[in-house]
Amino acid sequence: MTNLASARIKIKYFLTTTFLVVVIGYASYQLRGLINGPRIVVDSPINGSSSAAPLVTIRGRAEQVTKLFLNGEPLTPDRTGRFESQLLLAEGYNIIRLDGEDRFGRRVERKLELVLP
Repeated sequence: MTNLASARIKIKYFLTTTFLVVVIGYASYQLRGLINGPRIVVDSPINGSSSAAPLVTIRGRAEQVTKLFLNGEPLTPDRTGRFESQLLLAEGYNIIRLDGEDRFGRRVERKLELVLP
């Protein structure tokens, strides 16, 4: 009986440990957005590129962002976090700024540098 009781205790510890690892792993996976903070990804235009037309379309996505601004003006992403906005460039060198903030006040900033010849 001692071996049987010992085996049951080992199985019980193994199952408990496995359950805790799974629960902690799942919770970490679900909280990754809160842990990593806000993020802004610009799909187009490419930073440092030049534009032939003065009107450019800024496209990208914002993750874990509750407030989003393009050059200080509010920008509203869709449900999936995708955003799109048109902007008129000045001749020469242009700096476009995207700012985001999450619900905890953490901020993120992306700058695009574009040239209109």
